[in-house]
Amino acid sequence: MTTDNSTKGSAIGIDFGGTSVKIGSLSQLLSNNSNNVKSLKTSHFGTVDSLISAMLQVVNEYRKNEEIVTVGCGVPGLVDFDTGHIHMLTNVPGWNDIALKDIMEKELNLPVHVDNDANCMAYAEYRFGAAQGCSNVVALTLGTGIGGGLIINGKLYRGSNFAAGELGNYSIDYRGPSNAYGLKGALECYMGNKQICELAENRFQGQDLPEGGWTPEEVTNLAKGGNQIAIEIWDQVAEWLASALASTAWLLNPDAFVIGGGVAKAGRFLFDPLTEKIKNQVSDVIAKDLKILPAFFGNESGIIGSAAQALDYSAN
Repeated sequence: MTTDNSTKGSAIGIDFGGTSVKIGSLSQLLSNNSNNVKSLKTSHFGTVDSLISAMLQVVNEYRKNEEIVTVGCGVPGLVDFDTGHIHMLTNVPGWNDIALKDIMEKELNLPVHVDNDANCMAYAEYRFGAAQGCSNVVALTLGTGIGGGLIINGKLYRGSNFAAGELGNYSIDYRGPSNAYGLKGALECYMGNKQICELAENRFQGQDLPEGGWTPEEVTNLAKGGNQIAIEIWDQVAEWLASALASTAWLLNPDAFVIGGGVAKAGRFLFDPLTEKIKNQVSDVIAKDLKILPAFFGNESGIIGSAAQALDYSAN
């Protein structure tokens, strides 16, 4: 895979997670060289300034070996894309009201672009992954929570306040449980990792608990062995997800849904019923060319997406 813009040089991508910050070079990752990704444990840094300093040091180490023209950063929270100002980061104490773009640009003397991490995942899949060649894409990450990103007419759609695409907050039942924002029946109330584990515990009640407790991976392993209850659990998860995605298909008529994250590792036990349920709830016109795809990239998607959009932005 290669980039197709005219900008000389490469970009550095930064994927800011709740437990670690991963940093890598776009050109190296697209050359299938993921061994050179650097990781910083957030718990090792007591202050925001000390972690930013460590991030800057890693970026400068990459600059010694290749021409870096821009830096992209994906963060798990609310961010103003135009200013690169972080409003707050989920599960990362102290990262509120941080002018990350300004701080990093001043130190690096390079353009820096900061975006939501799910948007970065969506862009990685659109540019170089499962959704290459598609113009309209809905991408989701299914894990502890549910993140989403929208590509419309070949461009990331962020919304008026850069908060679009949060499909975890899509309601599938107006009488359902309330989420943190007071929205009843939000998708995230039903099918994060925790909720799937609780569903398994309930469905397998009275049976021996697996060593370490229930996990989505354990449910998948049982499904692979033909366990009917495990298969039914993934069918239920597919039912919930299809409710949100079929409604989204009617709204946006996308070329593809791309689904990544830990829950997506259920493979055919999730994707087969999901595809059938979505296509049974939309018109033939929408269903005809609609693709429901597993994400191509894994843990490196945030690095690739943040770097790629920074590089593409610089080329325009």
